[in-house]
Amino acid sequence: MKRKISFLLAMALMLGTLTNVALAEDAVPADTDEINEAVEEESGVLELSMDEAVKLATESDRGMWKIDDGIKQAQDARRSGKSAKDQAEMLMGMSLDTISAMGVDITSNYIETLLAKNGYYVTYADTQMKQLEKNRGLLLKGIEISTKSLYYNVLLAEKSIEINEAKLDKANEQLRVVNLKFDNGSATKAEVLNGEMAVQQAKTDLDSAMDDLNMAKLDLLNKLDLPFDQEIVLTDTELTYVPTAEIDLDAVIEKAKEERPEILKAENDLELQEIETHAYKAYYTSNLRQHKAAVEKLKDAELNVPQAYKDVELDVRKAYLNLIKAERSLVNMDKTVELATEAARINKLLYDNGMATSLEVIDADTNLAQAEIGRYQLLAAYNISKLMFDNSNLMGSSGLAQ
Repeated sequence: MKRKISFLLAMALMLGTLTNVALAEDAVPADTDEINEAVEEESGVLELSMDEAVKLATESDRGMWKIDDGIKQAQDARRSGKSAKDQAEMLMGMSLDTISAMGVDITSNYIETLLAKNGYYVTYADTQMKQLEKNRGLLLKGIEISTKSLYYNVLLAEKSIEINEAKLDKANEQLRVVNLKFDNGSATKAEVLNGEMAVQQAKTDLDSAMDDLNMAKLDLLNKLDLPFDQEIVLTDTELTYVPTAEIDLDAVIEKAKEERPEILKAENDLELQEIETHAYKAYYTSNLRQHKAAVEKLKDAELNVPQAYKDVELDVRKAYLNLIKAERSLVNMDKTVELATEAARINKLLYDNGMATSLEVIDADTNLAQAEIGRYQLLAAYNISKLMFDNSNLMGSSGLAQ
């Protein structure tokens, strides 16, 4: 009987390891292997929509498998904790004479026995399962946002190549015209040199954009767990601007307070600490260090709950401001692109009529290319900010998956 009680209490104590369960090693699911094998067997190019990229990233992310395994372990641990609770209640319901006759030293693990009797280990397993379930949704959203961000980076690099190719074509055409004028004596050598420098700079910018594309593709392939030499073509090539509708910020904050995992964890920690402190106060007198430490831990847990609510509200408000900032920057850049387009057109007309220099035309074309690339960058940033705010009820700015 003594061995049985000791075994059950030991099983209950093992529940403390659950906080690390999400780090356990797991095997790769067969369906992901099959996807990768199918990709490797393809001799052509893999076409990927944004939704397909998110699906691949979700299937290949180890975090999902670890959470599923953690939930199973928490369920097993709850059963062990329930057995330990039943045994502790039975033991503490016996008379001292009966316990003594059994040869059990109840004082050797009395705190653990009290915790088991008060349902600490059962509650711990329950709270861990709730947090793991909540983390599942958090992880899914994090994977989606991080994958879309990498997808946007590839689109941005492709757009930069397109814009820089157009800039190079304009620079070459401008150099051709300047050379013709130089040959007939209506342009200076300095203008020819400026034209050649513009062509060289356009080539450099184009090469840099191509390098950026290669690196962006590598990051996306790594996220999707695909071979680095796999050729991919993104099919969702257009980034769209959907204006932000009127937002009831107070309603968003209240929803976040109901659903955010930080608050769930703080409240679960408080519930567990109340059980633990009750057990320590029942066993240790008020002048002992253990009693005082348990009381302080309870105070900390109580303070952590309102702080968690405050932190969540702060995070939502910052996500809202980031969204407003991103949208305002995008709208302003739209106007900048419009002005740069008109400036490039007018400078070309002035040059054709001998009223502007070739350098002014080159500068106007360069400014237009920079504005167009900048607008695309801001459009991608706006879409990510919108995703972050739309999901701020589930995750904070620090919750972005890998």
